[in-house]
Amino acid sequence: MGQPIERVRELPPAGGSRADVARFLAHALLSDAAHLQSVVADVEASLHENVSVWSPCVSTGSRRELVAALLDGDDALTDVGVSILGISTSDSTVSVEWRVEGRFRNAGFLNDSLLVEPSGATVEATGVLVVVFEEERAISIRCYYDTLGLLEQVIESSEP
Repeated sequence: MGQPIERVRELPPAGGSRADVARFLAHALLSDAAHLQSVVADVEASLHENVSVWSPCVSTGSRRELVAALLDGDDALTDVGVSILGISTSDSTVSVEWRVEGRFRNAGFLNDSLLVEPSGATVEATGVLVVVFEEERAISIRCYYDTLGLLEQVIESSEP
């Protein structure tokens, strides 16, 4: 499906730049729950206590809520690989362009009422993670991606 996928990401260096921290957060937040468990303490250290997070699939208002949601482990995609396509910085904001590829191995709900059964197919999505920092910790994270494109892949892969 194109570029190689990074399956493992090292932690940002102590005192690393905001771009380093944002890159690390993109890898940690976009990976599956199995990967997150090994870096949860570092994720927590990178986040402000009152971090607000929004994406099409999750909205939280604190570090505790975000970590709980991420560790919930109900990911529809497994064996997730993350590629960083680009990073740009402006004052306290870092934007990370990414691509994710994974296997659709767990059932997922659409609109809380339609269950889509897993097919095991490989699916991918691209998007941008916008991280706003207060000092050296993320205070706001917004994740934008093509939900319709991902949905089309999941539904197509589930059809007989």
